[in-house]
Amino acid sequence: PPWKRIYAVAIGTFIAGIVWIPAFLHNAYGDKLTDWIQGDRIGIAWISPIFQAMAAWITMISLLPVESPQSPVVIASGLVMIIFFIWAIPILFNGFRTQLEKPQSRMITQVFASVVVAAIALFFCFTYFLGIDLTRGARYNFVYFPAVVVLIGASLAISWNTLQAKIARWGVTGKMSVIIIWVMGFLSAITVVCNLGYQKYYRPDLFVELIQNTSKVPVLIATTQKTHVQIGEMMGVAREFKFRNSFSLSAKFLLAHKDKKTNASNTLQNVLKSLPRPLDLWLVNFHAAEPEAIKNCVSDTQNLPAVNGYKYKIYHCNS
Repeated sequence: PPWKRIYAVAIGTFIAGIVWIPAFLHNAYGDKLTDWIQGDRIGIAWISPIFQAMAAWITMISLLPVESPQSPVVIASGLVMIIFFIWAIPILFNGFRTQLEKPQSRMITQVFASVVVAAIALFFCFTYFLGIDLTRGARYNFVYFPAVVVLIGASLAISWNTLQAKIARWGVTGKMSVIIIWVMGFLSAITVVCNLGYQKYYRPDLFVELIQNTSKVPVLIATTQKTHVQIGEMMGVAREFKFRNSFSLSAKFLLAHKDKKTNASNTLQNVLKSLPRPLDLWLVNFHAAEPEAIKNCVSDTQNLPAVNGYKYKIYHCNS
């Protein structure tokens, strides 16, 4: 009977989960790795998880270069995606409903749909009851994405196997609609591979290029550090320096820890006193008072471009 196989899979999944309990209980990192998705909810922050989740669901089906730096590309991509969803959602919904109505596929369809619904419910429970906003990272949806793919495939199977005369939406036959949705999925994958989708909110490649074009002397890149987010931002910059083989430009990094016991300004003050001149100081996302030593430096007055994720100030320290 199929239930025996289902029970066997459930037991196997349970055992696989039990294995991770000791690692969870003896976690040496604590909650530092997830500090960035924790926080108090004020005002619009109460509804932002809903829109963040919707954005993640949309990109499971279609993602064109809406994060391109060129506005015409963004507008055209957004328009195509809107038209595509208006056309495709009814097709997918009708296929899903048909699978639920067929006795031979009803149970398995309900199982996969239950997995998706349960996962989404857990996401919102973590977000609203535990204060851990899992909707902030679209990548976290990978836990139920395979089930979504199966349901979409099952829905498209209905269109593919339906007689040509019985289905036509906007003059598109069943098989042709499946091909169009497949092509959209392929283009979406190309978008991600070319780094035009699912981009990080920070752009270390553009920031390092700016540093190389602006500074001709050794640089100190200083930021205040509270969570692993700031570590990731600086690692991205260091990685870009390595890829570009920027040995001619000596770059040092300072992650000045900031909490109730540690003063980030004092940390930067001590480091500045110990470094030789000339020096360019780049304050990047530095959320602390500027130290006294900066008064001996000259603020850069050039009209430089903004860089996503890196709010910066430049000081030229020559003495």
